[in-house]
Amino acid sequence: MLKLIVLGGPVMIPLLLCSVLALAISIDRLWYLLRSRVDSEDLMEDIRLALEQGKVLEAMQIAKRTRGPVAAVLAAGIAYYDRDQEEIAAHMEMVGKEEIFKMERRLNALDTIVTIAPLLGILGTVTGIINSFNVLAGLEGVVNHQLLSVGIAEALLTTATGLIIAIPSSAVYSYVNTLIDRNMADMSKRSSELLGLLKGRSDE
Repeated sequence: MLKLIVLGGPVMIPLLLCSVLALAISIDRLWYLLRSRVDSEDLMEDIRLALEQGKVLEAMQIAKRTRGPVAAVLAAGIAYYDRDQEEIAAHMEMVGKEEIFKMERRLNALDTIVTIAPLLGILGTVTGIINSFNVLAGLEGVVNHQLLSVGIAEALLTTATGLIIAIPSSAVYSYVNTLIDRNMADMSKRSSELLGLLKGRSDE
């Protein structure tokens, strides 16, 4: 590995940093989102049963002990159960925005790595080709295969490394965004259901 980094030239250093950052961010976001997944339908059903029986505190405890953004938004709504509908909705929306911010944390950095890694690879390709031409110019027609191969290797290695970093990072970025969109849809749906439950309870 060290030999390849040296062979790839100075551009391999920022590429190596990009790979470490991309791996760290990917693991962090996947761990955060996957461990907070929950069956929101079952959660909503448990909360509905508790509220229909007038057990507001129990409904709150059900939401509080459940991980994930959907549960956090529902807990926020239940906490304001005795307020008017607009205030409950506004509070849930505020908590929802906070949860979205938590889910999207560091994703901009991953997106940036997806963009710049191939560009760094192309930069390495250009510098490698320039080195090859410099070797040819310096030898004045006499071919030194060893010196020439160094420039070609630098060109090929950096391009390959940039793509190796960008492709899986892009896949993770897309998957994480899919998880976030799913959570956002769940948050919106369950929030509406909770508002309906609380409105029905206040009308009694």
